[in-house]
Amino acid sequence: MQISYFGLGSFKITNKNYTAVVNPFSKESGLTPPRGGTDVVLLSDATDPVNSYTQGLSGDPFLIDTPGEYDVKDFAIDATQIRNDGRIITAHLIQTEGMTILNLGSISELKLTEDEIEDFGDIDILLLPVGGNGVMDFSQASKAANLLEPKIIIPMYYKIPNLKIDFDSSDKFVKQFGGKAESMDKLSLKKKDLLADESVKIIILEPLR
Repeated sequence: MQISYFGLGSFKITNKNYTAVVNPFSKESGLTPPRGGTDVVLLSDATDPVNSYTQGLSGDPFLIDTPGEYDVKDFAIDATQIRNDGRIITAHLIQTEGMTILNLGSISELKLTEDEIEDFGDIDILLLPVGGNGVMDFSQASKAANLLEPKIIIPMYYKIPNLKIDFDSSDKFVKQFGGKAESMDKLSLKKKDLLADESVKIIILEPLR
C-alpha cells in the first residue's frame, strides 16, 4: 500500500490494484486541485465546496459521501458520521491489504465515547488534523492520538506553501506529542512492516506538486 498527500485533508491511497482519493480540494484553497485517475473518492463533508472538489479527477470513480459500510475495489470502508461544532463530519475507517486507516476528516475536537473509540478497533494509520483554525489544533490532536493509539500518525490540515488557510505548522504537533517526525514523499507499507515495530511513528508527507 502507498499513501501520498496532496495538502489540506486530501490523500491518495493505492493498494495493489486500485486507488482511492480522500477529500479532493478546489483551487479556492490556493493549491492545485488533485488530478488523475482514481477508482474511489471519499468525502468527509460533501457540503464543503473547497474540500469536496472532484472535477479534477478522471475515470469513473465510486463516490462515498454518505455513511455506511462499503466493499469496493479491494477497499473495505466504514463511513461514520460525527457531529462536530454544528457540522456533521464523516470519518472513514479504511481497510486494505490487511491494514487499517482512520481518516478523521476536518474535525475540531474528538468527542467520542469509549465504546465508539473501541469500535474503531486497532488503528494502523491515523490521518490526523493538527493545524487549528477550524480543525483540531496541535494540543487537541495530541490528545486524540493518545486516545486512539495508532501505530503511525500522518498529520493533515497544516501550513504548507501557497495554502490560503492560516493553519499552524505540523512542527507544533510533533513537539506536543513528543518524539521525532520522519519526512518522506510517500509512505509505502506492508503489514509485516507494522508488526516489526511497536513504537508510534509520525510521518510528515511532502505534498504532491
